[in-house]
Amino acid sequence: MIKFTNSRCILVPDSFQYFKPKGTAEYRLDLAPVIPGNWSDETKALYARLSGGQDFLWGIFTEGVTGGGINEKIPQMESRLGYVFDIILCYVHLTEEFPAEFMRKCRGEGRIVELTYQMTKNNNMDLYAESPLLNMYRDANCAEYERVRAFAREAKAFGHPFLFRLNNEMNSDWTSYGGVNNLLDPDIFAHVWRAVYGIFEEEGVDNAIWIFSPNDRDFPPNRWNSFIAYYPGDEFAHILGVTGYNTGSYYKNVTGESWQSFKTIYDGVADSSGGLFGRFPWIITEFASSSVGGDKEKWIKNMFKSLSRYPNIKAAVWFSSADIDQRPGHEGTAARPYWLDETPGTLEAFKKGLK
Repeated sequence: MIKFTNSRCILVPDSFQYFKPKGTAEYRLDLAPVIPGNWSDETKALYARLSGGQDFLWGIFTEGVTGGGINEKIPQMESRLGYVFDIILCYVHLTEEFPAEFMRKCRGEGRIVELTYQMTKNNNMDLYAESPLLNMYRDANCAEYERVRAFAREAKAFGHPFLFRLNNEMNSDWTSYGGVNNLLDPDIFAHVWRAVYGIFEEEGVDNAIWIFSPNDRDFPPNRWNSFIAYYPGDEFAHILGVTGYNTGSYYKNVTGESWQSFKTIYDGVADSSGGLFGRFPWIITEFASSSVGGDKEKWIKNMFKSLSRYPNIKAAVWFSSADIDQRPGHEGTAARPYWLDETPGTLEAFKKGLK
């Protein structure tokens, strides 16, 4: 039992009063992207292409994407598919520089880069380490912002449009910059997002199209962790990025995960986001199907059949890699094999869908 000995402390609980709520609760949001006035003509043209949806764009990610991926793995896959991917996904952490050489190579090949910039110093592997996001929230002059400014200058120097996905899947318990690791407070995330956006503006970056990209489901599923709580505002995001994986059933006895169809996943996305972000173009910024627990070839075929249900989705990027089981005794096991070319059959199913 707490015993108050200071008279001022006693005044605090005594000051509380109960009142009965009055009126009718209303919830109104009318979200719409605010297009920056400083965008280059080339950036405006790319955004118009993405918004219009005359052609659906496909993208890919592979291991070592900025090296062996873009130089070998992706061209080999494209040769087998008879298709050239429009979008290439890559990841850059706070400790890394703007990937200028990779960006120029993709540009020369007529590709769009979805550049994912993550405020982590350890690849999100140690959530108990110092949080860069908290430093950035507390100190507008911290070293992290100097890194961001240098990054922004290189982005400006690149001079061509790219998709900029900042701190994806923030509504999760597996990112250094998510609410779980930052005082359970999504406002910290939104504050830093706006600050980074401001630095890009100060440096004259006119070629970045910003993507707000939460996970399809909130982990943990608490109300404070709702994806919309992280939204920085219409002036700071131009595209809704949606991410939903069929993770398969490898961890069924650990987390209860189960096989899910593309339709089940993205019907859920449409239900949660359609009323909020209906005026935004959407991109599936990364997705894939595991092969553990079901028929991956059939999943891909049904995915192509289901896409027309979601007119807001203008592009989709397949994450051709795997989640590895890190538990003792399981090291090295591909718990969620997401490789697009996992078998000749999976690649052939995708090839037929493209046609």
